[in-house]
Amino acid sequence: MQSGYDQFCPIAKTAEIMATRWTPLILRELMADHRAFNDIHRGVPLISRAVLVSRLRELEDQGIVERRVRSNGSGKEYWLTEAGEALRAIISEMGHWGLVHARDAIKPTDLDPFFLVWGFRKRAAGESITRRVVARFEFSGVPSNRTKYRILWLVLDPGGVDVCAKDPGFDTDVIFRGNIADFVAVYLGHAMWRDVEGKAITVEGNRELCRLVPCWIRLDKVVGLDFPVVRGIKRQRADAVPSKAPPQSLP
Repeated sequence: MQSGYDQFCPIAKTAEIMATRWTPLILRELMADHRAFNDIHRGVPLISRAVLVSRLRELEDQGIVERRVRSNGSGKEYWLTEAGEALRAIISEMGHWGLVHARDAIKPTDLDPFFLVWGFRKRAAGESITRRVVARFEFSGVPSNRTKYRILWLVLDPGGVDVCAKDPGFDTDVIFRGNIADFVAVYLGHAMWRDVEGKAITVEGNRELCRLVPCWIRLDKVVGLDFPVVRGIKRQRADAVPSKAPPQSLP
């Protein structure tokens, strides 16, 4: 099977890397500083582990990623090379195009609760988290093939943030309830948090944390306006209005 285009055109050569199934999503995770194999897989859960191994090996052969020994000496991590870092602008532009021109292409089966809460993990403002806080998400309108993720937990801790599909065993501080489609609309900046809070989406629990946790996971912000689609790339989207940012630190 032919793997290339047999052209010296630089667009063709770039497409030989970027137009491979799953590759842009793998790069998206690497650009969010997810360097461990399992973390990359959690961000792209529908790819088989065997295919992920194959894609990472191809990116390594192409000089896009390199494997490095972890700082603690146990195992390897995947890091972008200089050539890989240079692809940030491309992935960013793909994200901006999708936000504006592909919003009507989102299908009900695309509304994956785990990917949404994993996205909250990536967006979490770790510097504002001063103690462990557990947020429980209860989604309605979940696709039939993703109902096992109808309820998820986000554990926000100064040492890191994690997503749990089972009760993590800690007391729950905040509970979010709403239709998955409304959460996704806010996540993508197609709806404003201030317009759905207390209406389409409810938040229950500790009063102060009900105010702060949405800020910590940037529900009150607009992607591509208040923070970048891809880290390190400053690019403003044109289809959103500025959000109002409430205080973000816990006393």
